[in-house]
Amino acid sequence: MKKIAENILYQGIYQFLQIVLPIITVPIISNALGPSGVGKFNYTNSITSYFVLVAGLGLANYGVREIASVREDKQKLSRKFWQLEGMNVLTAIVVLILFYVITGFLRYYQLYLIESLMVISALLDISWFFVGIEDFQKVSLANMFVKVFSFILILFLVRNESDLNVYVFIISFSTLVSQALLWIFLLTKISFVKVTFSEMIVHLLPALHYFISKIAISLYTNLNKTLLGIFSTAVFVGYYSNSLTFILMLATMMSTLDEVLLPRMSNLYANEKKESLERILKISIHTSLFVTIPMTFGILVTNNKIVSWFFGDKFIFIKSVVPFFSPLIIIIPLGVSIARQYLVPEGKIRNYNISVIAAAVVSVIINVILIPKIGIWGAVIATLTAESLNTIIRLIDLKTQTDFKFNWVLI
Repeated sequence: MKKIAENILYQGIYQFLQIVLPIITVPIISNALGPSGVGKFNYTNSITSYFVLVAGLGLANYGVREIASVREDKQKLSRKFWQLEGMNVLTAIVVLILFYVITGFLRYYQLYLIESLMVISALLDISWFFVGIEDFQKVSLANMFVKVFSFILILFLVRNESDLNVYVFIISFSTLVSQALLWIFLLTKISFVKVTFSEMIVHLLPALHYFISKIAISLYTNLNKTLLGIFSTAVFVGYYSNSLTFILMLATMMSTLDEVLLPRMSNLYANEKKESLERILKISIHTSLFVTIPMTFGILVTNNKIVSWFFGDKFIFIKSVVPFFSPLIIIIPLGVSIARQYLVPEGKIRNYNISVIAAAVVSVIINVILIPKIGIWGAVIATLTAESLNTIIRLIDLKTQTDFKFNWVLI
């Protein structure tokens, strides 16, 4: 429990920065770049994220699970790391080449060129290793350092819409640096082990099972911005992105607990301690609801004043969008908790994939039909429907396969 408490502390400080720094930078960026600048970044970033996704495969979840299962044996741990990282490097190099070729034919090529740093960062990303051994201190410290540094650069260098390239470089380069820093701490954790190509490639198929879900998640979280950029304007991409960002900043608060508990829950399941797993799951879900339910109503009550103060007059339109997104403060953390603390640790990847694939299919259908007709409102409807369906399917799975019960009196 002491280890969990320490990890929650480090992740909590990092998540605090994740919330506090955007509270300062989002209004600055919104006023400096305007809806058009914010929209161009989010549109190009939505496309870049597809390549980052493929480059990273499913290591964010699969890698954590594999490392957590061998973390007590340094020799096995070292071999497992180099197998997984070898596969990651090979995949990322292929994806990076494709990225340069494909984006050369798209609008805003200069932005894509800068954002290629994000694809390169996927090659260096070993955060899954540190999460797997439950060493959140290193990940948190690296991320905190980079967050503060990029925050300072944004404050001094992003002044108006002509600084869009500067802003994109700061975001992209800071992502690369945050991943590179972790390699400094790696040397004390493992030794170098020579692995064969066949040892690397053997992880490809299992990782793809996790990757399928990542594709689906990407479709219902990024496709909205991509299609809005195609069928509408960059301005409406900016409105949509800032509305959702505002809500996700609040929903992110609960992700600290989920991320810290994922390797612990994987370890408990591997050691057949299912009762302990379900007990922790019950506590964490009710803790999440205890925070997110009143937070949702708080946003509904204060929306008009907060939006004007936070985003300024250029984004006054999103006053009408934020209330529709507010239920996501409850819905998203609940779905993530079930996934990270139940489905992934117990290896129920088929169940996990069903929820995100169903959400992705519904999202794609609604987006394709409604965005060309009603623009941003089509994207809003698609997001709400997809996130709700994702969480409902996971809830059904949890209720039917475990003894979990909600404490309705407490709720």
